[in-house]
Amino acid sequence: MSTDSRVPAPISRVAASEDLGRVSLVATDVDGTLTRGGKLDPAVLAAIRRLTAAGVVVLPVSGRPAGEVQGLVRYVPGVTRGLAENGLLEIVPDHAPRWLGRATDRARLRAAGERMNLEFAAGLRVTGDDYCRLGDVAFEREGRDEAELLRLRGHAEALGVHLVWSNVHVHLAEAVPDKGLALLQLLHKRGVDPEQVVTIGDAPNDAGLFTAGRFGLTVGTADVLAQLAYFPSPPRAVTTGGEADGFIELAELLLAARGG
Repeated sequence: MSTDSRVPAPISRVAASEDLGRVSLVATDVDGTLTRGGKLDPAVLAAIRRLTAAGVVVLPVSGRPAGEVQGLVRYVPGVTRGLAENGLLEIVPDHAPRWLGRATDRARLRAAGERMNLEFAAGLRVTGDDYCRLGDVAFEREGRDEAELLRLRGHAEALGVHLVWSNVHVHLAEAVPDKGLALLQLLHKRGVDPEQVVTIGDAPNDAGLFTAGRFGLTVGTADVLAQLAYFPSPPRAVTTGGEADGFIELAELLLAARGG
């Protein structure tokens, strides 16, 4: 492993030097972190069940729309709430979504995407789950590499909107998406010490979860290593495995620290 300060330490090394038994909440990205090949992995669901049984809250923090996160928090065992649309909304079953960021003008965001298609050959295609969205506008990533995404980001900023991407979507928003800031708001509301929180993610839309000084421990799956240039602040630790394997690796370390 490089000694470059931007390269995260292996999670096993960090776990050996820190008390992970203090962790009371895991805030986790969904796509590319809880999934394998685009599907929720049964081993991940088992790990979540074990964490919650051990007293560790698991909180999904997703770029997915409010409607999809509503289903996720209703049906995943042990999960009772989540954050949707990169932190714009808190989702709790049987309650209306609660805005954490200010309400947005989706028509303006759609118009920006259409203009990018017309003037800059962006080729953006609105996601099929758009009808479930309340805040941002998302488009299918469809294999775009980072160079193309950076080109589109530049055009979006010139139009006064912000572009960020996950491993599946390209998002347009009125403010820079910040999952971490939304998470801090939720933690304050619920009286949870951020020092007792571990965050984990895999893509540039998770950058706010990695911001230094916000949370007790920030973790990237192995997938972040090829994307470090796109994180203003890299995670402090990195898992050996990518996608679901990374989350399971973190879960096993947290459970071991609790004697589970």
